[in-house]
Amino acid sequence: MTTLSAETAACPRVHREVTPDGVIIHYNDAPSYQTERRTIFDNRIYDFATDVARPLLIDGGAHIGMAALRWKRLYPAARVICFEPDETAFALLDQNIRANQLRDVELIQAGLSDCDGHARFAPDGSDGGRVIGNDTRDHSIAHSESACSIRTVRLSSLLTEPVDILKLNIEGEEWPVLRDLEQSGGLGLVRRIILEYHGWPGGRQCLGDILNLLDRAGFRYLLHDFDRETNPSTKPPFRLRPNSPWFCLVYAERPDARSPATIDAPQVRTPIDWGELRRITPVSRTFGFDRGTPIDRYYIEKFLAGHAHDIQGRVLEVGDATYTRQFGADRVTQSDVLHAVSGNRHATIVGNLATGEGIPTSAFDCMVLTQTLLCIEDVGEAIKHAAKALKPRGVLLATLPGISQISRYDMDRWGDYWRFTTLSARRLFEAEFGEANVSVQAHGNVLAATAFLQGISVEELSSSELDAVDPDYELLITIRAVRTK
Repeated sequence: MTTLSAETAACPRVHREVTPDGVIIHYNDAPSYQTERRTIFDNRIYDFATDVARPLLIDGGAHIGMAALRWKRLYPAARVICFEPDETAFALLDQNIRANQLRDVELIQAGLSDCDGHARFAPDGSDGGRVIGNDTRDHSIAHSESACSIRTVRLSSLLTEPVDILKLNIEGEEWPVLRDLEQSGGLGLVRRIILEYHGWPGGRQCLGDILNLLDRAGFRYLLHDFDRETNPSTKPPFRLRPNSPWFCLVYAERPDARSPATIDAPQVRTPIDWGELRRITPVSRTFGFDRGTPIDRYYIEKFLAGHAHDIQGRVLEVGDATYTRQFGADRVTQSDVLHAVSGNRHATIVGNLATGEGIPTSAFDCMVLTQTLLCIEDVGEAIKHAAKALKPRGVLLATLPGISQISRYDMDRWGDYWRFTTLSARRLFEAEFGEANVSVQAHGNVLAATAFLQGISVEELSSSELDAVDPDYELLITIRAVRTK
């Protein structure tokens, strides 16, 4: 799904796409984006295997951040440093890292070089901006009207610890950077290198120098020249075209990198101490209520506390008014409780969110809708009627289960139908509220999810264990949506 980004509506060339696995990507040049999407996400040219728990990954020439986005999906705990000199690309890089809420990603607006300083740079509005050097014989580049000055940094001066992978896509500056790394001794800290070699028309040919350097440093390497669509200059019938650039990918690793022979090869299993968890029944079948606070409640209450200012005026909550009282305080002028059937002594309104029957319209300043939509078969209709119940500028604060056991109480009464992801939640709520008015966030990690499924309580984990976020383990989804019409 590709749409114009509401965050960048002032720039009509910037578009937003959400991949099937929930990665949010903003881009301004469709051809380069499609190529990067195909090669990086589909063909996995930057995938690798590592035995390091928190690997350090360096992305030289990050462009809009596609490699970093891919790496953080593979290794959420990885530390990534991205270098990108192009002002437009850097803005999109920053936006993509923020949109996906990635941690431990450092962004540096600079080009990699063999010296600190400044250089003339010719952006191309795509992914091929390059430094204008003394050997730049392409007249359109050497005399580009869009040329500007960029900051350059010496990579070798920044390396102080082992680097699991060094990616270089820096449009012809690969050789100066590698040569300086070799001379400074910094190359000894690098376990793997993936670089894109660029053969510019009339420029100096450095591929042989690069391969000799890798050989001297003890790397084994292989070359890949992409497909015909991406790199037609290297495909038969062969001929040297005087005005056509060509490129190839060089992958190099040290024999002691201890990487599996192929990324898809089975890993050597480390024995697991299952302890008390080697069982086919959970520690608690009641979500941990019998041991303390259920883990999903930790995330629900943290979310509501962060948006307590929205709980004001006339507020509607489902089931009871617990969270209205806890987080609304004296900002609430009228508290209502919704229940689907009569007989609930707390209910002030009996209504059906799925049909809208009994639900007042344009009545509430805020609706607190926690862990409710999973029990409604027609969840889209329920969200529509929830939106209609709000006043203009009214706020819906909703939570949804991502990873959870079945709620047996609900299943036996009205049904437990759904589990959600950030992608499904975003699509459902944006359909009613509009993209610009919806904020979606995931909470949890594999430890929190395991504990929640077992019925282990909040009190048995530390706050640092609970607060760590792994985008592949969406235990709870939180949504803030504002009605504008």
